[in-house]
Amino acid sequence: MAVYTVHIPQGRWGERPTPERIVFLRDGFSLAAFALGPLWLLWRRAWLPAALWTVLLVAIGALAAAGLSPEAASALEIALGVLLGLEGSRLVAWSLARRGFSESAVIVAESLSEAEEAFFGSLQPSGVSAGGSAAGGAAATRPAIGGLFEELRP
Repeated sequence: MAVYTVHIPQGRWGERPTPERIVFLRDGFSLAAFALGPLWLLWRRAWLPAALWTVLLVAIGALAAAGLSPEAASALEIALGVLLGLEGSRLVAWSLARRGFSESAVIVAESLSEAEEAFFGSLQPSGVSAGGSAAGGAAATRPAIGGLFEELRP
């Protein structure tokens, strides 16, 4: 099971954002963040963390050129990669918060599509599933969801 945080852009009071603007972030280790570093941050539109991460990598390169052993430089780069792999989603969440997004829910689900279904399904009126039919016993198998929309769950 994975944990997803839901980030919603701020809008006018009482106005619902379009589903395309809502961002789901998976918490946990990201192999892509570990391997690609600042490129992963740029892809996720975390501009400031990407710039700062690049400065850190350039500083390690400068230290290596100034006499730091290649093994120590490699160890520092790997440590930074592991740190980004573990905390990259928090950096992206921080960037989203700077752009006016707020973390509104935490969802435990098997996949992103299941997390989206659980979140948007929690916004449906009680007793009606996303397909428009009565929910029946499907509510018992729905993933756990928490946050600001907790009171909207059927």
